[in-house]
Amino acid sequence: MSFVKPLSIIIAALLIAIALLFFPVGTPSSSVFYLSLLFLAVAFVFAYQKGKKGAELAYLRLAPKTNDLLPLIGAGALALIVSCLASGAISLILNYFGMLDTQNVQDKLVTLSLPALIIAFTLAPIAEEALFRGLLFRKISEWSINSGKQAGFVAGAISSSIIFAALHASYGSFAELAVAFAIGIIFCFFTYRTKSLVPAIVAHISFNFLSILFAVWLP
Repeated sequence: MSFVKPLSIIIAALLIAIALLFFPVGTPSSSVFYLSLLFLAVAFVFAYQKGKKGAELAYLRLAPKTNDLLPLIGAGALALIVSCLASGAISLILNYFGMLDTQNVQDKLVTLSLPALIIAFTLAPIAEEALFRGLLFRKISEWSINSGKQAGFVAGAISSSIIFAALHASYGSFAELAVAFAIGIIFCFFTYRTKSLVPAIVAHISFNFLSILFAVWLP
């Protein structure tokens, strides 16, 4: 066990404790927690590079330099503003055509337990960004780079955002799918421009928190 860092043991013990206390397998809210762990595991497994210690974090763009943190957080705030504007525009368009079905999302959110709601704007956004923008967006962009750098970005952004949006199909809301796809593209753009996942994580955590705040706690 000497090769296992104490911090890793603490994190593992904490996750096990959280799982046992708040997310027994089979409960309605448990999927939020376990899917987040699954997404993180998949992202780190496929980002693994043999013989390169800590390469997973670098590949997933989760290893920012300390001096870059403040500008990256600022970029995250900007990404949040753009995401909120895009979400508002989509909602207005869908409402005009009588297709705004966000009530389906609210109905599902109110059934979640408080721990699940907290996971939804903490662990879940980090896990989703690691998988969709950290891994899939980068992998698909690299596979498509032979067609040109711009084409690689477009292929990676669209493909990863379609998969990201499909993840939200369980809400039974077309508006949720459209917004998820739009913010997926936005997060890809900020990840590509900053070469870091920090802005997308900051924006995603904030976006989810605001969504839960207005849908569940301040309806």
